Amino acid sequence: MFTTIQLVLQFSSLTLLILLTALLMTLLVCLQEKNTTKFHDNVTENQHVENEVQDNDELESKVQERTLELNIALQELEEVNKELEEKNTLDELTGLYNRRFYDQKILAEYRRSRRNLTPLSLLVIDIDHFKTVNDNYGHLAGDECLVAVAACIKSCLRRSADISCRYGGEEFCLILPETDSKGAMALAEELRESIASCQVSYNDIIINLTISCGISTYLQQKDVQAEHLFVVADQALYQAKHNGRNQVIQQDFVKVSDI
Repeated sequence: MFTTIQLVLQFSSLTLLILLTALLMTLLVCLQEKNTTKFHDNVTENQHVENEVQDNDELESKVQERTLELNIALQELEEVNKELEEKNTLDELTGLYNRRFYDQKILAEYRRSRRNLTPLSLLVIDIDHFKTVNDNYGHLAGDECLVAVAACIKSCLRRSADISCRYGGEEFCLILPETDSKGAMALAEELRESIASCQVSYNDIIINLTISCGISTYLQQKDVQAEHLFVVADQALYQAKHNGRNQVIQQDFVKVSDI
């Protein structure tokens, strides 16, 4: 009886041991499968991260490439706009600034002169007997004379701040910032002498030119506006023409109501 009980107990212990071993193995297998699954998940996640990093690098490279292309396009557009602006402000024949640019610049320089309390002079120049040149030698000869006068103007203007414009026809305007009447007169006389000594050759014909010039100088006189600079200088030019041409006349501002 006792022996039978021992056998039963041994069998039960062995069975329990087997069951525990089986359970332990099952747990180990589950744990291994879990770790394997986690490992695969980590590998997959790392692959996703690597793919994202690669995608981000490719995207950043494309963005940089497109940004460079955009900057180049903007630079080219800016250069084109600059060329168009220059064409809109330059006189095609003489290479001087045109009337449109003069209207903008005289107002800007007038305001700067008034703000900084600096002198501003304006020269209005006209080629003497220019109609006779066109009538006798043709308009192409007249064009050559305009180009020659423009070249003399460019050679006499040594400051980058000075502005030379073809106002219209045979008339030119020189805007001289920070230039008093004495300086304006000296420049006008230099230009007059330069043109008087210049000989224009056209079809084996020598054409001699002279100019008349009127000057006005703004010194923050009361009630004087930007447009009055031209009016007064033009009056001085008319006086130079009336006095026999080939000369420079300077005129002061009178009452604005009389201009």
